[in-house]
Amino acid sequence: MNLTYHGYEKDNLHPLLPDSVTLPKVLLTGFEPFSGNEENVSEEVTRRISQTGLDGIELSTMVLSVDEDGSRKCSDLVRSDNSFDAIVHLGLSEEGKNVCLELIAKNLLEMSKPDNSNRLVSGSKIIQNAPDYLKISAPIHVLDEEFEHDNRVSWSEDAGGFICNETLFRTLEATMNMDKRVIFVHLPDSSTIGLDDQIDIVSRVIRCLALKPLYTVVGALLRDSRGRMLACRRPEGDVWAGWWEFPGGKIEAGESQEDAIIREIEEELGISVVPESCVAEISHDYGDRDVDLFIWKCESVDPETVSPSEHDETIWVHQDELLSLKWLPADLPLIEEWSLSGIP
Repeated sequence: MNLTYHGYEKDNLHPLLPDSVTLPKVLLTGFEPFSGNEENVSEEVTRRISQTGLDGIELSTMVLSVDEDGSRKCSDLVRSDNSFDAIVHLGLSEEGKNVCLELIAKNLLEMSKPDNSNRLVSGSKIIQNAPDYLKISAPIHVLDEEFEHDNRVSWSEDAGGFICNETLFRTLEATMNMDKRVIFVHLPDSSTIGLDDQIDIVSRVIRCLALKPLYTVVGALLRDSRGRMLACRRPEGDVWAGWWEFPGGKIEAGESQEDAIIREIEEELGISVVPESCVAEISHDYGDRDVDLFIWKCESVDPETVSPSEHDETIWVHQDELLSLKWLPADLPLIEEWSLSGIP
C-alpha cells in the first residue's frame, strides 16, 4: 500500500490518515544547493523517493534551506507534530566517497564557509545548556546488519560543523524524550555513486527505521575431536558486545542455508566447513528485529586452524561449561537444553 503523494513539492507533508490506517510515518529531508553548487544530490534523492514512495510507509518530505531557519525547521515541526515514527535527514558531502551514516551530532558550529544567509559562525554552541554531543536514535544494529557487506556505505562520527550537523543536533535535542528514530545520511556527489544507487541505499535506510525486519540467519555448531563446541564473543563496540553466540550470519539472496554456513564461517573464522544437518530452528523477537535462526552441525574442526576476524574471543566448551557463558537471547534456550541433554 502506497500513500505517498506523487506530485513533488519542497514540503510534502501528509494530512492525518484515518484511524484504521497504521502505517509507520517517516519524514525525509534534503537540502537546497549551497556554496555555488547548482544542485544538491540530497534534494534530488528526496524528490525521487517522494515521487515513487515506499510501500508500507507513509512518507512525508521537506527540502530545507541551508541556513539557521532550515536547521530549525524539522525540530520545530516535531515539537508540534508528534506523529512521526522516524526522521531521515539527507545532506551532501562535497568530498565524500561513500554514503555515510552519521552516529553523533556535536553541539558546536565550526563553519569554514558562510551558509546561504551569509552566516559564518565558528566556536559557538548550537544550543546553550545542551549536551556536548547527542547520539542518533536509529537502530544501529539493524543498519549494521543491512549494510555489513555493502562497501558503498560506512559509519561516521563526524557530521562536520556546518548546517548538516546543526540540523541533526537540533532534531536529536527536540526528540530526546520522544520515541523516534533519527539519523543523518551524508551522500556523495552522484558522479561518485550513481543517483539510482543512492536512492536504493536511502530507501533501505528508511525501511530499517520504519519497518521491523525479519532476518533469516544460520549458525554453525562446530565441534572438535574432543566433543567440545566452539563459542564466539561479540566484540567491543557491537550492540551485544560481550555476549556469546554461534558463528554465522544472514543468508544472502539466492543462497541455500548450507552455502551461507560455508561462506560465513570462511569470512568469520578463516576455515572451510562441511555442513552435515540442521539440528535446531529458533525464532526470536529482539524488539527492533525478528530472527529465524537455523543451527547447522558441521564436520569436526581442528581448533588450531580457527582464525577469528569478527569476534574478540573464541572458546571451546564442554557440555557442563555451556551455561558459564552469557549467550545471546536467541541462543540461550537451546544452550539450556543442550546443557541437560548433551551437544548433538
